[in-house]
Amino acid sequence: MNLQPLKIPSGWTVAWNLFTQTDSTVTTIHEFSGSLLLLNSPTRLKAIEVEWKPEGDLNGAYHLQVICLLPRFNSKTNEMEYEGLWETPELEFATNKRLELVDKINELLFYLKPYKDSRIVLQPGIVDEPNETLRQELLSNGLTSELITKMLASNHKVLQGLLLEHKNIDKNTVEVLARKGASKGVRNKAKQLLQHYS
Repeated sequence: MNLQPLKIPSGWTVAWNLFTQTDSTVTTIHEFSGSLLLLNSPTRLKAIEVEWKPEGDLNGAYHLQVICLLPRFNSKTNEMEYEGLWETPELEFATNKRLELVDKINELLFYLKPYKDSRIVLQPGIVDEPNETLRQELLSNGLTSELITKMLASNHKVLQGLLLEHKNIDKNTVEVLARKGASKGVRNKAKQLLQHYS
């Protein structure tokens, strides 16, 4: 098996590789099944996967997906694990030309921007459950008076920053944050926002 050479920079690891220099023909199509290549980058929180679809079909094509990764700390093994957001690929690309795919992979390996984990975490891979629950509630249900009360009480600067950025925030809440915000940055941001109300 002659594996396809790729320009893999540091920071990327090969989880598996069955991507060969073979082109799809009647005699080689049996090699084109399942996932052919999976590359991971814990620093960029991204994965690149290549499959041939439909499997074993001469009229198929290479399908590439860029998947964002969420870090999760496993306290049992004391190691960081990564969960792929497979339902929402960042990028999808298809071609039946091997060398076109090689160019695309090589380009992505160098130029993919890191994924920013938007969850509220205590440290990488460990979610701050109470505050992340409030952030999720804001995303799902919007701003309610009950949620405003909880976010003010949290005394959490990220949550209060999200509160200040929300389009439905009221002047009274901004005034409270200008006086009692969780950080100097939150208080200053609230004071700037108050100028728009006058």
